[in-house]
Amino acid sequence: MEREGKGPSELSLFLSSLLGYRSLHTYSSSLHDRIEAIKHMQRFNLDFDDSVAYQTMKRLRANEIVSFDKDFDRISDIKRIEPRAALGSSLVIYGRP
Repeated sequence: MEREGKGPSELSLFLSSLLGYRSLHTYSSSLHDRIEAIKHMQRFNLDFDDSVAYQTMKRLRANEIVSFDKDFDRISDIKRIEPRAALGSSLVIYGRP
């Protein structure tokens, strides 16, 4: 959200709104996940945040991600889905709200 020019108050509002989604599950990345993510940065030319998301997907055996971020299109073993196409789905969501 920072890349989109959003400030702390907008970020706080967005994160707080996520508490209202009962079916939302969150996952914490381990130090091992973060170390593995560095390999993905180099292999797929991703930034660290995208690499951590991809590593988390690998750990969870997820192969689809809902995201506006077209950088995920560089990874052949996952499918990126545009958010509007995913309405009503239960997929891993990452990227801009």
